[in-house]
Amino acid sequence: MVFYDDIHLTTTFHQLIDYLTKKGISITKVKFSQDANGEAWIEHDVKENKIKNNYLEAYYTEFELTGTCLKHTTMNIQKEAGFVGFVLCLNWTEVVSHDVVRIQQEIVQCLVELYPTLTFEYAFIGHEMEVELHPDDVEKSLQEHHAFPVVLIGKGDYLVTFYGDTAIDGLTTQERGKKYLKVKREQ
Repeated sequence: MVFYDDIHLTTTFHQLIDYLTKKGISITKVKFSQDANGEAWIEHDVKENKIKNNYLEAYYTEFELTGTCLKHTTMNIQKEAGFVGFVLCLNWTEVVSHDVVRIQQEIVQCLVELYPTLTFEYAFIGHEMEVELHPDDVEKSLQEHHAFPVVLIGKGDYLVTFYGDTAIDGLTTQERGKKYLKVKREQ
């Protein structure tokens, strides 16, 4: 999920953690660098999803998650000029050993459920993806490249979901298309 960098990172992060907790997912570890060069790493165990806010201000913050059907799942925070993203990283071997289309649809459904609370600019699903596109450039990039298996773009009271030619494994074909979904947002 990608947001403009004017969001309150701590509040947004805790809203995301609250959602994951309701889904039975827990954070077990946090790892981050104290410096921009990634030379001074610190790792802590996490109990009861209690995250210190200073972890969010560190560099390359990554969280280990448990409680998903996939055993090796992490979430990291990627900060760029003008925007910030939360990226769930799924283990490739585990993804392809499950029903890829089902996993993809479950992720889409989670993003749809999250949108009323966490009004992201866009969210993407794919293999080895990173937060690289500024929210203002996503739709143009989709028109030119079609590089994402799934992209959801927030448009206020609705979400536009774009489907590329392949599913999240990059191999399974799917029909390219666009769907609109009306969403009731929290006030």
